[in-house]
Amino acid sequence: MTKGPVPPVSYAAFVELHYRHYEMYAHARLDDAALAERVVALVLHRAQAQWSWVLREDPAAFTWRALCEMVSLARTLAQAPPSDRLHRAMPDRPADAALLHDLLGLAPAVAAALMGLDEPDVRVQLKAARRWSCGHTPAGGA
Repeated sequence: MTKGPVPPVSYAAFVELHYRHYEMYAHARLDDAALAERVVALVLHRAQAQWSWVLREDPAAFTWRALCEMVSLARTLAQAPPSDRLHRAMPDRPADAALLHDLLGLAPAVAAALMGLDEPDVRVQLKAARRWSCGHTPAGGA
């Protein structure tokens, strides 16, 4: 029985490193574990299908963008989308940083690796999120 092509070792390592956190993020935004699992599977399938191209870019940044797009689409198509309070209250990047760090408990370095950003960029987004949550728009936007 043929299972199809074996994914590259670099892809398998990437999935091993990020899968659980992708699923946690999707579940937190969708409030549906089964849907979150399907969304993450689709995103990772897309990354695998384009892996040689993804490696030319930043795999974490590519996959994070795809995950965010797919989660947003799934929320749009849901009959009763969950509240997703953070993403309604502020721009996506600060909301994502806050969700990963404050709600899911990931260290800024781990959140940065997941989002395809540098750790200082995530710290800036966390500061912006705190300002937004206090009702203050960050200077220059976020």
